[in-house]
Amino acid sequence: MPKTRSTVLLYAIIIALLPCLLPAQELNAEPYVVVLLYHKFDEKDSPSTSIPSSLFAKQMAYLKANDYKVISTSELAMCIKGKKTFPEKAVVITIDDGYKSAYTKAIPILNEYGFPYTIFISTCAVGSRKCMSWDQLRYIRAHGGDVGCHSFTHPHMVDVSREEVVKELVHSKMVMEKKLGSSVRWFAYPFGEYDNYIRKVGLRAGYELMFTSDPGSIDRSSPPDALPRQAIVGSNVDMIMFEEKLERPPLHINACSPGPGRINGNSIDSIRIVLDKPRLFFPGQVQMFLSEKGRLNTLFNPKTGLLMCKGPIILHRKVNRIIVTARRKRDNKYAMHSYMIVLKQGKVLNRKGKAGKPRLIQVQGQEAKNRP
Repeated sequence: MPKTRSTVLLYAIIIALLPCLLPAQELNAEPYVVVLLYHKFDEKDSPSTSIPSSLFAKQMAYLKANDYKVISTSELAMCIKGKKTFPEKAVVITIDDGYKSAYTKAIPILNEYGFPYTIFISTCAVGSRKCMSWDQLRYIRAHGGDVGCHSFTHPHMVDVSREEVVKELVHSKMVMEKKLGSSVRWFAYPFGEYDNYIRKVGLRAGYELMFTSDPGSIDRSSPPDALPRQAIVGSNVDMIMFEEKLERPPLHINACSPGPGRINGNSIDSIRIVLDKPRLFFPGQVQMFLSEKGRLNTLFNPKTGLLMCKGPIILHRKVNRIIVTARRKRDNKYAMHSYMIVLKQGKVLNRKGKAGKPRLIQVQGQEAKNRP
């Protein structure tokens, strides 16, 4: 027993001293921005995408009480372009789909705190029974909010033809700008799905920032056409999970194979991710997740930064996310990087074999919980 206690004590001392062993310039973590993603509020018939407005109010109160700076999407764009420095403890609030519950439940709370926000809407849904009208969207723009595009018909973008991709990205933007009377600068991918062609069309259409549903946070190295967001949705969301998602700094990657976008076939020989500055992370707490498989068995080389999962890995779903987490020595936070891979063939299907959302993966520390 004394030996065990001594070992535990020694380990604790080593952990405490690790930050002192890192170069001084590496102790100063770069600031980053967390983009929060919401959908519906107080809609009990949508348990996977709605949250109680009372919980949303608590979250906004938490941001205020803990000195988080809620910035606009426009300010985020300036940071990414290098025209402004990234602020400390910064958050961007986004709400997808433009449901009326966001207008009646969430926006009054945001206005109470004076927080800027962006609503992403699909133009075909505007004015429908459950969605906001053009007048309401114009009101939002005139009173501290912004409106971005969420496509024309909200399709699974990876399933439609190239011609339809152009329509979904370009035609919707033209309609919105005509209705709102000003430029539309931001885009959020429907269902968070994208590939390299869709990204290219979006940039050509004139979108300055394009948001995914890949979990993670944003700093100066983040690509403007594939920006991650932390989803705050579903009946399992609580304040603990909310606070954890605010503490997920970006994980910088030097190389990855396969890369984001379309892949050939449905079999992957291996997944290889090379971490930048691997010495900053605890070697035993670098992990990889794949949407349809959960946590993967991996090998990590702390000298080279190579994190590898040996294959073959057979994929059955058209859309998957690869997520990597690594616990930082300096502050014990789990840094995160994620991206999407897409099969060239097939359709996006849910568990019932019908078109639907890809299964999401919820990463909490070392745990991964899969849910529809």
